[in-house]
Amino acid sequence: MSQLPDWVLEYKTKGIYTKKTKTGYALYKGHSERVPGKKYPVFRCDEYLGIVSEKDGLVPSKPPVKAGIKVLRYGFCRIAETSCNMLKKTPKRLTMNMDILFVKAVLGFEGMETQQGYEGSWLSILYPRINMNQSLTEQEERFLLTLRRQIDSKIKDLFGLESEDVLTLSANLYAVHVNGSWHLSDISKQLKNFAAKHAISLELGGEYHGV
Repeated sequence: MSQLPDWVLEYKTKGIYTKKTKTGYALYKGHSERVPGKKYPVFRCDEYLGIVSEKDGLVPSKPPVKAGIKVLRYGFCRIAETSCNMLKKTPKRLTMNMDILFVKAVLGFEGMETQQGYEGSWLSILYPRINMNQSLTEQEERFLLTLRRQIDSKIKDLFGLESEDVLTLSANLYAVHVNGSWHLSDISKQLKNFAAKHAISLELGGEYHGV
């Protein structure tokens, strides 16, 4: 370790290993383990961190984008889940199917009340395995009409004259699943201001079941 330059040593913490390259030192996170037939422990690389050079410091690794990218509508779903969540208490108390009623009402507000609309929404993560073609009871059908009106009223009461602007801006906010984890697309400054003004967090949230 004493032979490493100072500009490398600042990154050489416990569990971090280095390898000299033409442009600097490659950094790896790894561990040693015993292997049958080997006299000494064998190094196992857990993660490649990037290249350290005197001029640029650590240049992090940029992993290639793997297959399996998924993009879901997120903005309005998050706003509705945050601001209208309490409306789900009534159908639950009346032993109705709370999940499908709320999903239908929110997607209807977006004009996306179909199976495809559901599968393209973050609601499919919050409320998995919903069949949008499932038959509702007469009681559920009646309450769904009420729930639609309640969500419409709640959104308009919350945002007032800014409702249309908020809905337009939130429609451009997506959740993107790439390289094994979820990320948000860029949030416009105007939408951030609206959210802060009305105490709504736009961060990834909800019980999304380990994805």
